[in-house]
Amino acid sequence: MLKPNSLATEQQTDNLDAQIKHSRNILLQIPGIPVKIKRDLRELFNQSHAQPAAQTTQAIHLLRLYERVVKILTHNSHTLSQAFPSTSEHALLTQLNSELQNLITELDFEGESGDLLADIRTKLLLGVNSDTLLELALQVLRLVIDGTQYERKSSEKFLQQVNTALIKNLKSAGQNLQQSTENYVHRQEINQELNQLVTRGQHELNKLESPTTTAALNSLFGEITSLSERLDQAQQREQALIERMHYSKNQMEALFELTQDYRRRLEDQAQRLLQDPLTKVYNRTAFNDHLELEYRRWIRSQHHLRVAVLDIDKFKAINESFGYLAGDKALKIIARTIHKELNKTDTLARFSGEEFILLLPERNDNECHQLIQQIQRNVARLPFKFRDKHITMTLSGATSAFKESDTPEIVLDRLYRSLQEVKKYGPNQLAWK
Repeated sequence: MLKPNSLATEQQTDNLDAQIKHSRNILLQIPGIPVKIKRDLRELFNQSHAQPAAQTTQAIHLLRLYERVVKILTHNSHTLSQAFPSTSEHALLTQLNSELQNLITELDFEGESGDLLADIRTKLLLGVNSDTLLELALQVLRLVIDGTQYERKSSEKFLQQVNTALIKNLKSAGQNLQQSTENYVHRQEINQELNQLVTRGQHELNKLESPTTTAALNSLFGEITSLSERLDQAQQREQALIERMHYSKNQMEALFELTQDYRRRLEDQAQRLLQDPLTKVYNRTAFNDHLELEYRRWIRSQHHLRVAVLDIDKFKAINESFGYLAGDKALKIIARTIHKELNKTDTLARFSGEEFILLLPERNDNECHQLIQQIQRNVARLPFKFRDKHITMTLSGATSAFKESDTPEIVLDRLYRSLQEVKKYGPNQLAWK
């Protein structure tokens, strides 16, 4: 039962891997895209991607690169006409169109993702221009991610059902085995008593002198002996059955451990899908999930609920002056510094490139204000050193509490407008709402 599901999961993993590679190749074949994007593509595929969770992370990064390329090509509409000579444009489009169709036919997703992929293939069969081809490739990549997540959730549900059934079967098998063992022991005791009676009877029979009585009793004891032998045979068969039950129970326990291992791996993958791969804090998707849960709880209880966004000042200059590795190092250190000040009920996420966002439930205004200012002070004290040059990094922040008829969308919009306003006054500022 687990094997077909495991094979299906492996097939989906292989399909995702093929889609990622071909989507990367489609991007690399487009002349005129920035060198930085090409370098990011090559670095992305130098990383290990043997696990489904790593593949999904790669797909997400590739999706972002696609979006950047689409934006670049949109703002520079003349790029395509210059990049593709009229004599070769049609051939390249035909090739890419065909490759994308072949990839779609290899994907076997169920539900809405499968239906949408079929619709995209129909459009490709009718023929599309270069702009539409890019958009459709982007849609395919998104659907692959959605389909993979759907398959993962289906696998989780399947494993949960198998796990529940195994627990029930293990309990039943244990009870049956215990009862059979007790019956076997009891029957063994009865058989021993019967054998003892036969032995005693034969001993007493030897003392009798009457030939008639002796013959009658010999016949009776012969029948008893035959019955005892049949009981011995039944006892042997029962012992063999108990051994088979032990074997079956051990097999079920091994299968149970296997499902537990699959379950732990799926949970680990699910956790990594909600984690920013660089800083190891929550990503935007995970934060939105937490925000929605806290918002619903706030509607019921009206507890203190505040959101804060922290933006690294002049982060772009760090990347440009010292390289992206320096920027990545700074992001990781700042994330750890922020996380150290939080408690278990707080939520920290990387919301965009250089922005972190906090969800602070059950804290009053004074506590939140002190916390955010402490985080700003701690980050400003960090001894950053890039290329033998000491750098001070600061955070500009904005925070807003939920009140009256607020929704998450309203609060986030208010938050970002406040952040843009406060950054006009310089670095290391805090806007309080």
